[in-house]
Amino acid sequence: MAPRALTIEEKRKRIRERTRKRRMQQRQHRQAQYEEECSHYSTVRRVSRDVDTVPTSTDADVIATHHAIPGHSNFVHLCSVVYDQVFRSFFNPTCDCPHSTNANETEDTQTLREVAQHLQSFLPPLSTVFGESESYDASDSFGQWRRFLSDQPSRPLSFQKSQASLSQTQVSISRQWDIDSVWFGAKSLQAIRSPNSFRLSFLPSPVLNLSTDQVIQPHGLQLAKTRHILLGTFNTKCVRFAAFLFFPNAAASKTPTIKNALSSERQKDLYNRIIIPAAHEAISGPPLQEIPQTYDIAYAKSRSFQEKPGNNRWRADDMGRSFHLQYTIPAQFLMSFWQSIVRRADSLRIPTESGETVAYFQNPRLLFQSHDLKNTFGCKTLEETLGLFEDIVLQAFDPALLDIRSSWLDIGFRDHVSSHSPQSLFRPEPYTLLWKSQCHHHLHAKLSRVNPEARLDATYFRGFLFRDIGDYQAKAKAARGMNPGHPEQSLPAIIRGKAYNCNKEQASVIFSNYQLFQSGFLPLLALNEGMIKDLSSTNQGNQEAPMTQLSRESILKAWNANKRHLKAVSDKKSLANYGIRKEMTFRLDTILTMWAGGYFNPSQNPHVGQLSWNVSLTPDATEHYPFWIVSTEDVNSLIFTQAARFIVPLDHLFRQASLSAAHSSPYLILAFYTSQLFCRLLTHCLDSEQQFPYDNWIWRSRWTVQHRQAHQKRTLLVRQGLGLETSASIFGMPWIPRDCIDWHAGHIDIRTLSQLYVPRTPIQARFTYQANIQSFTTSRVSVEHSLKQWLQDARLEYDRGNDREAERIVDGIVRLAVEEIARAYHHHMLSKLQIYWSRIFPRNGRNGPPPISRLRQGQDESAKQVGRIVNAQTIWEIYNESWSEFAKIHSITESEQMPREIPCWMAKRKYLPHEDGWSEYIFRQLFGRPNPPTWNRCDFLKLYRRFKELWELIGDRAGSFDNRFRRVIGNFIQVAFNSDQSKEIGTNRSLGTWYEHKPTFFRIQFWAPYFSLPESREESPKCPVDDYQSRNLEAPLATACVFITNEQFRSRADTFKQLWLQIVSHGDRLQAMKPKARDQICQEALQCLIELTGVRWTQNGDLKYIVPWKFESSTAKDDGFEDPFRITISSKTGRFASRPHEPTIILPSHHNAVTLTDAILSLPRLSQKTLRQLQCTRMLLDNNSDQYDIRTYLEARWRAREVVTQSDSLLRQFLGQTEPPQTEIEDPQALDM
Repeated sequence: MAPRALTIEEKRKRIRERTRKRRMQQRQHRQAQYEEECSHYSTVRRVSRDVDTVPTSTDADVIATHHAIPGHSNFVHLCSVVYDQVFRSFFNPTCDCPHSTNANETEDTQTLREVAQHLQSFLPPLSTVFGESESYDASDSFGQWRRFLSDQPSRPLSFQKSQASLSQTQVSISRQWDIDSVWFGAKSLQAIRSPNSFRLSFLPSPVLNLSTDQVIQPHGLQLAKTRHILLGTFNTKCVRFAAFLFFPNAAASKTPTIKNALSSERQKDLYNRIIIPAAHEAISGPPLQEIPQTYDIAYAKSRSFQEKPGNNRWRADDMGRSFHLQYTIPAQFLMSFWQSIVRRADSLRIPTESGETVAYFQNPRLLFQSHDLKNTFGCKTLEETLGLFEDIVLQAFDPALLDIRSSWLDIGFRDHVSSHSPQSLFRPEPYTLLWKSQCHHHLHAKLSRVNPEARLDATYFRGFLFRDIGDYQAKAKAARGMNPGHPEQSLPAIIRGKAYNCNKEQASVIFSNYQLFQSGFLPLLALNEGMIKDLSSTNQGNQEAPMTQLSRESILKAWNANKRHLKAVSDKKSLANYGIRKEMTFRLDTILTMWAGGYFNPSQNPHVGQLSWNVSLTPDATEHYPFWIVSTEDVNSLIFTQAARFIVPLDHLFRQASLSAAHSSPYLILAFYTSQLFCRLLTHCLDSEQQFPYDNWIWRSRWTVQHRQAHQKRTLLVRQGLGLETSASIFGMPWIPRDCIDWHAGHIDIRTLSQLYVPRTPIQARFTYQANIQSFTTSRVSVEHSLKQWLQDARLEYDRGNDREAERIVDGIVRLAVEEIARAYHHHMLSKLQIYWSRIFPRNGRNGPPPISRLRQGQDESAKQVGRIVNAQTIWEIYNESWSEFAKIHSITESEQMPREIPCWMAKRKYLPHEDGWSEYIFRQLFGRPNPPTWNRCDFLKLYRRFKELWELIGDRAGSFDNRFRRVIGNFIQVAFNSDQSKEIGTNRSLGTWYEHKPTFFRIQFWAPYFSLPESREESPKCPVDDYQSRNLEAPLATACVFITNEQFRSRADTFKQLWLQIVSHGDRLQAMKPKARDQICQEALQCLIELTGVRWTQNGDLKYIVPWKFESSTAKDDGFEDPFRITISSKTGRFASRPHEPTIILPSHHNAVTLTDAILSLPRLSQKTLRQLQCTRMLLDNNSDQYDIRTYLEARWRAREVVTQSDSLLRQFLGQTEPPQTEIEDPQALDM
């Protein structure tokens, strides 16, 4: 019998298995070869120490000798050649770039001191500006804004002139060499020699992880993308090392949190099944008794701060407050401890959701890392630095247990002013060295020529908003066949280098990568307290209260704390000498080999020895240096004056926002955008910043990006910015163009702002990016602006005695207010459903709950200008889809259809004829409770109270807002949660029912109305529509009126719902039917639609007209208002049997009519009879695309945009923007192709 042919999947599986085995064999071969080399080295080392005739060599020499093996020695030699060129070029104190001559700079320039004095003449004293916000009135300087922000001086800023104007003619510069960071790839914890001990960590904070992208790859790992944890720490004399444990087999996370951290479940596995058992196996004696016995014990100890009551400064869930537990393990136990860890990690298998197991912790890798060692290893020569490094660090490790190819170190220097001219008769003043930004490009070109095979990417930083100073960084870029940071890289390459100004430490905290005024929350101070909370809740799905504890008071405290910090560092008594620094990342094996060969001997290579030289400060100096020398007092004065230049306007805007009655919401939105600009410039002026793409709106006047969502990748998006780069390049520092600011109002000009594209930035608070601000503006600020304007117009008409016109305006006010409150409730309800749905599926890594497309669609449709009303049909469709997803995941095969129990519809137990109106019920349930409910802070209730407050302007003439509101709110809130005084969302908790043990999402209770036909329909053939004649002029007077009863309507509505499911919801199944059966379903659905939509008019038995159901004016002031929607009744007694106990799911609205006819038209092979009936139905139900009186959309906001005065149109245009402004153009390069 012939063997069965393999399937494609089986072939692929075999290929993958063979590839895996081959790679495993290669790794095992390399590991064995490496261990053999290490064993040989250890033997040679022991012999060399035991035999007296062999001289003892340093550990550095031994390591270098050991790794100068065949194959590797050639690579080390090539690296040495490259490193020699680096030491001669990158660390050269002089520069030979084309900018060595300054002929292009005119003599008509200004010094740092002159520019600072010019700005200070328009500003309050710096000590006052940097004090508490209440210590001075920033509004006093409002009239000077244009002078210190926009009126650029006639002479540009010159660092050359500033340097030449110093009192000295020359200064002496000295260099101090150092080692800043060390990275050791270790093969075992035993690499730590006695008497050094190891401090084992339990539950370290994930913020200690290596989160930034690193070029180096110890053990071949991408550090920032590989799961790891801080295993512990240890000291080598005065240097503290952190030991990280990496897990190459663990899948990388794609969640927005720290991607390379272990989840709580995996940490529990690591400690309970690996670390703690290994400690018990390897450690003996008293050290063992201190180590926690379980993960739960360690967790309880780390959160012991929660056990102390009365500490109101910290929340109970403040994970950042957790204690970092550490326990000492003596060096003699480290070998057995590590071996036990590796053995247990390799054997442990973690089950997955699919039922399989994975070797999550297999093949763990160690990395020892220490940083910020500049002052520890700072020496006059590089040889002295390496000697100190050997004595403090290398002697503490067993080189046989270090993977020397996975070890790197950062070598650098700091140049500083060491002394002044001996002819000086004045007291020495502090000087600051600053890198020249023009020289960095030439330096990068030189580095690229040193190693042309490797790609080197450069990043340039703008220093303190000054054109002529900045920082530089270069990183190797991995490419095909070239990965410079990998330990097995066969070609030498420059890995990473950087040059930066040391004075950046003044206004930053290097250890925490912190910058002053960097918080994205600070611009929120331009809004009042209510707007901050509303904006927060808009972003968070309109929850009962903002999830964040943020308040305007807390932001103001942070603002004042930033100013306090700035005031402290700006004190002239704290002046010091500031130098410049360069550093480069080198392979440790190459550096040690070069050292063993005598390269760092100053007598052989003076360029790595003690360096000190004199620099002439005169403009005609022959030597060109890549740095400026300026007075620390002068440069600090201008830096801090620039900060005050932006703080004064910010203090003014923030104070205006605190006076909530003084300014309207539109003004505060304009002030917020202005604050974003000033806060970003304030951050820039206190540090060196890379010019990120998200800052283009500040620096560039116009830029383009690829249109990613375009169907054809031949279009670009054009975006506009403020263009401050132009003034910075001309005048040496940025000045805001005059036409960009409205100087009379104190904010960015509305014409500029309406065209300004502000990209989302990582430093922004998550709800302060432009798209969210615009959504908030259009939904809240723009609506409130329109309401205020209309209320003023209505008041004016009332005062003039023109009540009819006033009532027309009032009708529009009520309609807009009602629709926006309903829109807020829709968004609130859908967001709540999303939360309850997500709770069904516990988040495990990147696997979240399966999305419900209908729920997402409902949220998107509700947020549009013309928003879709959420009704019983929406909830029904959401639950239909969600049940399908739930049944699929939980393998429920009882029935393909959704159970009748969901959604859980509520109904009244008894019928009260005068209290069954839906609109009245919704008002009492949500808005008209005698006492505030526990959920009184919901966003839609705050909006209702705000609109009610605005109504007071016309309340004495127009009557009560609630009297009008309660009549119509039910037309727009057509479904609601079952709420009571203490609970907003009621659930079915009945025992012994279908709902028992079901997720809360499926037990949520809803109220929705049934549709009741107008009671006046039987009085006269033409009574259902008062204006029938005006709308149907050609209708014969003898035409007969045909209508159905309420009982017939409900029966046909139930049939229509089932037909809707077949045609709209499950159209794919309908296409599989036979054409005749499909035609019958379509014809019956069209007939149901015609019967349900309204009153029919026939002539000689033929249908001529359909008039959709029409209700009395929803804003009528009399008490004869008839609510077409009623509360369902649950009673089945004969008296109430005619009353529906379930809501009307598919309402006969214009939207549903269009949806059904479109769905039928999309079906294939329809009969001519069906097509004729479809065409006739479309013609009869056409309403010029307008809604019927059964509303489906919220249109008032969109219509309100048309009712504005010409003088206000520009502001309205800006307030109505729903998307950041950008223009689409064709890509010229694509056209050329």
